[in-house]
Amino acid sequence: MIARNVGRGLLFAAVAGAVAAAPAALAQAVPADVPTITLKVAHSFPPVGFVPDMAKAWAENVTKRTDGRVKFQFFWSESLFKQADAAPNLAAGVADFSNVASTYDPAKTALWMTLDMPFNARDYWCGISSSVRTQQEEPNLQKTFQQLGFMPVLGYSSGHFHFLSKAPVEKLADLQKKRLRSYGGARIKMYEPLGISPIFMPYGQIYEGVERGVVDGAEGTILLTDSFKHFEIAKNMTITGSGMALAAPLSISLKRWNSFPESLKKIFMEAGVEHDQLFARRMIEQEEVKQKEFIEKRGMRMIRLPAADQAALEKAGRDAQEAWLVDMEKRGVPARATWSYFQNLQSACDREIASKGYPWQKK
Repeated sequence: MIARNVGRGLLFAAVAGAVAAAPAALAQAVPADVPTITLKVAHSFPPVGFVPDMAKAWAENVTKRTDGRVKFQFFWSESLFKQADAAPNLAAGVADFSNVASTYDPAKTALWMTLDMPFNARDYWCGISSSVRTQQEEPNLQKTFQQLGFMPVLGYSSGHFHFLSKAPVEKLADLQKKRLRSYGGARIKMYEPLGISPIFMPYGQIYEGVERGVVDGAEGTILLTDSFKHFEIAKNMTITGSGMALAAPLSISLKRWNSFPESLKKIFMEAGVEHDQLFARRMIEQEEVKQKEFIEKRGMRMIRLPAADQAALEKAGRDAQEAWLVDMEKRGVPARATWSYFQNLQSACDREIASKGYPWQKK
């Protein structure tokens, strides 16, 4: 299993503590067994924006930690293969890394999709760190990644999903019988009882889908709307905070990972924790900045649902969670155990933040 080969679950807490205590401690000598290698990264994002900037910073950190021995070649904007085909291409060795999304191959990743249910997380750090630990430690998910031939190496959050649309959405009734691009999975079950027609669509297709009227709107996020320039084709965003994509991280081919010496795996783990803390911190800081920019420079409206509609959406989300878990149980998929593991970690994280603050705030 992954935990036995890598020690990832046990290593996470120790690495996270060390990173928080001494984030710049990079003066150690590079182990002699670290190879000189260039690794291919197939990325679905364009080369400029929040997520790609975080990926590039992570790659530069690994290169620095290995004294230039490990380098990366990025292929942006699905130029090597479509994100929907990332999992089999990783297994086949077409790339060493790619950002893989849980909902893009539902027949194989049903258990992993559980992490991406509606209203799955509140706080960005707790959502990211808890999803990473669940992916590293939870036995059922470990088996899934062994079968798929890849494993997540970084944490990720899309940011909270909101309604992105051409016409303003001021109440849920405005979406009745409208076609809404959805990330898929249990999120589909949230919208259907509300009279909304959810249509699964990869994120990279939102721009064309909304522009051409294939969909009336989309589940979009603040920072990804900026990265993909969706403000050009949709001038309204209704803030709902309906959960986020967490199970869509940069992942590595297991064949490639298993070829690394333990010293290099440790370097990747340390760089991963630094990435995840910086990702969450900057996401928290940047969302407010980008909202202001959307309004003042992009001519967008930021709308909030009436309290009763927000409550109805949240209830639909909780109902969708339970319906998903029941359906998975009928199919013999241990989703409830995975979901409980994930939520328990988040509760512990929430308590720690309340008492001690975020890791980057600790003295």
